[in-house]
Amino acid sequence: MQNSKEQIDIKEHLQHSYKQALEHTSSALDYMAEYGIKPEGKFGLFFSPETRQKEIHIMPYKHKAKQNVVYETEHGEFSALCPFSGLPDFGTLRVEYIPGSHILELKSLKYYLLSWRNIGSAQEDITAFVYDDLIRALKDPQYLVVTTVYNVRGGINTTCSVDSRMQ
Repeated sequence: MQNSKEQIDIKEHLQHSYKQALEHTSSALDYMAEYGIKPEGKFGLFFSPETRQKEIHIMPYKHKAKQNVVYETEHGEFSALCPFSGLPDFGTLRVEYIPGSHILELKSLKYYLLSWRNIGSAQEDITAFVYDDLIRALKDPQYLVVTTVYNVRGGINTTCSVDSRMQ
């Protein structure tokens, strides 16, 4: 059972989170309005990409063999929120790399990917953020490719990819 101090801490955390979401959502709406874009349908609050989990654990890779490592979510398992509609964007996220001195720890990667669920950002931006976070975590991969394939929205397929070999 929680004591009153823990309950107060939780409520303060929720109030802070609500304030962050309100500020970011308002900012996104203002940005869209500059370009004449108005949100449609029911609109909810969403968090800034800055609120995503930043920590991704790694483990040493001590082998001489250069192996291609691929992690891919199940279809629809990766999601974030559309900053224009507030609706969820479901998709598949694929990470492909040849390790340098480290590999990603999978449980940590899963929690990182889940941290995107309440974040409102453009699909292209999310792909770039994930790439930046993973390249920073891995430190020295021979190469890294992050690809997102989002469910069809309005009859348009969206696939985004960032490849370290093209940077």
